[in-house]
Amino acid sequence: MSETTKTTTTTTTTTTNSSDNYNNNNSEIDNSTDNLEQPTVEGGDIEDLSNYILSKIDESSTATGRPARKYSEQDTSTPEWFEHKKHFFILSFSGKPIYSRYGDEVALNTFMASLSAMSSFVESSNDELRYITAGKYQFVFIQKNPLNLVCIANTGEPYQMIKQQLEYIHALIISVLTQSNIKAVFEAKYDLRDLLGGTDKYLDNFIHQTNSDFSILLNSVNCLRLNNNIRNSITNILSNRKCDSLLFSYLISGNKLISTVKHKKTPSLKSQDIHIVMNYVLSTSSFRESESWIPICLPNYNDSGFLHLYICYLYSDVCLLLFSNQAESFYQMNEIKTLVSKDMEQESLVDELNRAVALHDYTTAFTEVPNLLHFLYKNRSSNYSTYPVFSPPYSIHKKEKKRLFRLYQHIINHVNNSSNKPHKYYYHTSATETIIVAISNHHELYATFSPLENKKNVFESFTFLLQWITKDNSIIIQ
Repeated sequence: MSETTKTTTTTTTTTTNSSDNYNNNNSEIDNSTDNLEQPTVEGGDIEDLSNYILSKIDESSTATGRPARKYSEQDTSTPEWFEHKKHFFILSFSGKPIYSRYGDEVALNTFMASLSAMSSFVESSNDELRYITAGKYQFVFIQKNPLNLVCIANTGEPYQMIKQQLEYIHALIISVLTQSNIKAVFEAKYDLRDLLGGTDKYLDNFIHQTNSDFSILLNSVNCLRLNNNIRNSITNILSNRKCDSLLFSYLISGNKLISTVKHKKTPSLKSQDIHIVMNYVLSTSSFRESESWIPICLPNYNDSGFLHLYICYLYSDVCLLLFSNQAESFYQMNEIKTLVSKDMEQESLVDELNRAVALHDYTTAFTEVPNLLHFLYKNRSSNYSTYPVFSPPYSIHKKEKKRLFRLYQHIINHVNNSSNKPHKYYYHTSATETIIVAISNHHELYATFSPLENKKNVFESFTFLLQWITKDNSIIIQ
């Protein structure tokens, strides 16, 4: 982003005749989305188009080429490459390599062409390749014209979960270039790798997040634990400080949401878009050094145009995000930042906020629920979520954390993707833990207990936990 500072084995193949598309309902969008920057190129000049897009990407990638990446020396000729449990690839419909999580995509050209051939063979029969199971490996494909995204995993994850991760990756690419520009680049036979070179670190980090972040797993945004009165005061300040071009104000700490305000009668930002923005902020250390002004496409809001995002850290771990529909409103955003900062100081909110940021993680002991090991909670109305940090045994061994994450993946996939109606209640027990799930129109709760506890006590504790979450208005935005 540019920034301004002022597998021999039995094989199962599954296909489908219908492709998954984004469902962007823009019927409620007012004139503010008409003001999204939608660049055009006179006469279809690819040089003008490429220069425009290049100006949207991190300067370091355009000046010195693609930076060196970890594992870049690996390919199909090195044993280490095959030891990775989960590979991600992005390639064009013609099989041209664009990105590989491990190794250099150019060195993997022949391998990636074979992936494209698999997809093309099925497509020639007017069908679409969804996934292939070959022993312990799963090949998952999604086609997003003009891109193919592929994951090869040896992790035991459900197909739907891997597909969700590929959808997130595709959304991240759109956020840099917009869907219309991606198609224009391919129509002009331009090399997309040159335009995405500076985004490797964002893709790498985002892939890591989709494999470890519970809020992404839940399609939600995690909230910072904060006294409700403090949060309301901050929200009021954000609400009062605005201008005509300001669409949304967000205050975040890391990947946690502190407060948000929608200033226009326009659709709210989806959790996927918010995670894309948070990924950019967390992956760019220079944002901490000075205020920044960058163009960004939010695919679920409008995949054909750019918004403009003002980024400024008010304090060491508190970042203000202001979304505008006007490219020339940097100074207005800067003024709003100054006023927000001054208002927070005058209302003595700074120390309280910094204290909450320092203490934002809480454990299951905070709930006082007996034998509770972990839980995930999502408000289905707002798509906000909360969950504690890992406690023993999960906090002791990294493999235990990953095992619980994978277990949650299977349970969430099962209860939400049932061939019948989604489950309202679900009970899972094993030698390592007991998990109870309750799903209503308002919430989803996944609670993990000791396997030694009897069912009656577990259900009593589960009810107590749900009551506690409902009453404690500090852990999630109400």
